[in-house]
Amino acid sequence: MANEKRIQQRFTLNLQAKMTYSFDDSSNGEYISTVAANISCGGAFLETDQQLPLASRVNLEFLLAIEDLKKLKVVASVDILRKLAKGKQVWVQATGVVIRQEPNGVAVIFDQNYQLSPMQPGSE
Repeated sequence: MANEKRIQQRFTLNLQAKMTYSFDDSSNGEYISTVAANISCGGAFLETDQQLPLASRVNLEFLLAIEDLKKLKVVASVDILRKLAKGKQVWVQATGVVIRQEPNGVAVIFDQNYQLSPMQPGSE
């Protein structure tokens, strides 16, 4: 594609995700269940019927297979990678900003604020 602006490769994974978003600091955040249709280490396209304003802050949580995490080339410490390697899935918590709206969803660019856990919080 001549107009391709992405730096990182995207992968079609269709991950079930939980998202909260807020447009300004005064709002508490609204919960939306969504699908991350495609994802890279720098962002994702989230399918949703709800139009989120540009520049909305989003918090995402989703479960990712360890093999898919390797594809994304996420930067993590050696200690974190050792912990994650023991399991088959990783619980990802990430934040970002809405940068594009489309009729079937929104594009989000991730910031560097993400956490990786070997399992979903509270599932112990």
